[in-house]
Amino acid sequence: MKNINQRVGVFVDVSNLYHSAKNIYHSRVDFSILLKEAVAGRQLIRAFVYVVKADIPEEQNFFEALKFAGFEIKSKELQVFAGGAKKGDWDVGITVDAITLSPKLDAIVLVTGDGDFIPLVRYLKGTTGCRVELMSFGTSTSAKLIEEVDEFIDMDKELKKFLLPKSRVFKPFDR
Repeated sequence: MKNINQRVGVFVDVSNLYHSAKNIYHSRVDFSILLKEAVAGRQLIRAFVYVVKADIPEEQNFFEALKFAGFEIKSKELQVFAGGAKKGDWDVGITVDAITLSPKLDAIVLVTGDGDFIPLVRYLKGTTGCRVELMSFGTSTSAKLIEEVDEFIDMDKELKKFLLPKSRVFKPFDR
């Protein structure tokens, strides 16, 4: 149950959300609205976005927009391996931050569709007693992850709210 006295932390897997919005809807997420909906009138303690730098000019505008929306940005460089393979996920960083901050929070909002977070959800609910909420596009979200959380906010159900109008969409920056 949500109430205005709950202390909330928001943890956004930007890559997961970005690629879902881009590949499924050919659009971008409105991160200002996302944060407002995640907090839901409660007391925001911290809101993090986890990004992988692509070192292109457009991304600086994106990072500024995230800061303006109220997020703290955690960034890292894209790893490129000898064979050309690329990797840039934040699963461990998000997990460590959520566990570290959990004693100061009543509710944790994970914004991702990645089923790799199931062990984190189980830990947070079972060990810390935090309420765990999930926000993402239902069509690209792990069904098992949805089963584990206390509440699932399916962004697919309110696309006009969560996606930027085409006129406000930033220029694409692919990695």
